[in-house]
Amino acid sequence: MSFLPVFQREMAMLVHRIGGLGYLFSGLLFPMIYLLAFGWGLGSRVEVAGGYVAYLAKGMLAIAVMMNGFQQTAISVSAARFYFRTFSVLRMSPVSDFGIVFGIALAGAVRALFAGAAIFLAAWLFFDVQLLSLPGLLGIVLTAFCFAAFGVAVGLSIRGQEQFSVIINFFITPMTFFCGSFFPIANLPSAVGKVVSLLPLAQTNALLQADGWDGGAVAALILLAVLTALAFAWGVVRMKRYQEF
Repeated sequence: MSFLPVFQREMAMLVHRIGGLGYLFSGLLFPMIYLLAFGWGLGSRVEVAGGYVAYLAKGMLAIAVMMNGFQQTAISVSAARFYFRTFSVLRMSPVSDFGIVFGIALAGAVRALFAGAAIFLAAWLFFDVQLLSLPGLLGIVLTAFCFAAFGVAVGLSIRGQEQFSVIINFFITPMTFFCGSFFPIANLPSAVGKVVSLLPLAQTNALLQADGWDGGAVAALILLAVLTALAFAWGVVRMKRYQEF
């Protein structure tokens, strides 16, 4: 398995960085604040099937996994390219382009799942939120890899850090607020809801809110798997075309 050295390298870097409290909590701060603020402030006032706090906790879990999977991975790849100039070392190694992308994405997914576990632990401690269903568990694992692979592709594609902000502002932030994490997509205008329902985070939330394998959960899992494959394929293509500046 040629990806293992890359995965081990990324995990060793994560263990080194995690000693800093800022790094550990930076990816958790945003979803944690929303969970506590909305959970305490609106939890008893908003009516959603199964309770708003449980609904919100799953939405914050999805956001935490998305943000940590994408943002930390994209920053790591782009920083290695632009600032440390160390990314070319991977290209000179005997690891295939597929293995490099898979190893980095897998490490990003593990990092995202750790962040998601921390968010869900807080929800369980403060709000007594119940465990996830099987569709929810599979959905959150696939989501972690999807956004980590997307992070690799973006980190290899951007020409400067200012372009990273464009991706955050025009793609990640809209998904955060409109893909069913704070309220059901059905509450959106019909035309907007149809577009939003095709985005990966919408599939994540659909799986997290599902109690079992109904038609909607199966369709969401299939679409999320397709989007994950596309993100990974984009990462591999960008890796094959990568040239050091």
